[in-house]
Amino acid sequence: MTDSPSPPSRNYRGQSPDSRRAERRQLLLEAALEVVAKQGYSNTTVRNLCSTAGLTERYFYESFRNREALLGELYLQQTALLRDAMLQAIDQPGLTTEQTMHAGLRAFFETLQTRPALARVILFEIFGVSKAMDALYYQATEEFAELLGELAQALGISELSTAANKSMVYAGLVGAVVQMARRWALNDYRESLESPLESSMLLFTAVAQSVNS
Repeated sequence: MTDSPSPPSRNYRGQSPDSRRAERRQLLLEAALEVVAKQGYSNTTVRNLCSTAGLTERYFYESFRNREALLGELYLQQTALLRDAMLQAIDQPGLTTEQTMHAGLRAFFETLQTRPALARVILFEIFGVSKAMDALYYQATEEFAELLGELAQALGISELSTAANKSMVYAGLVGAVVQMARRWALNDYRESLESPLESSMLLFTAVAQSVNS
């Protein structure tokens, strides 16, 4: 006796089962962004995530293994938004080298300021959760280092002495910019955007001048 084939999945209100699952997953990510930003990751529960998303816990575990898996996905989503904002800003015709650097850094700080929930997740909530989350942070740092490396090369920070390591220099620049952003956010963005922007520009140009001198 052979098993009868499973009945085909039915569309509901014009949506396939896969599209409904994807929609529920996105609702949970949006809820996580709101809840984690307001309460912090350590105070976030599956129950209040589902309540905010308007879903039952069954649907949470349909998409995510646990809270940490959701946090990791949220972090990757938000860093992608930040990176895309920077790429869009620097992909403008007719910019000089310095204007390109300025545009990229402005997009970085401007996105954090206008999206405080994104800033909270990227700058604070990812730290100290687990080794897996730390690995995600360092992965994102490497990706931002590559992006800043392209900008830095445009400024002339590419011909380093043999004792210096370009990737370490770029990673150090990313770390410095992130620390400026954290300080700015902790002060509730009371300083104007020009403060972290021009401070980071000063750091980049100082490195460029040191390399090119």
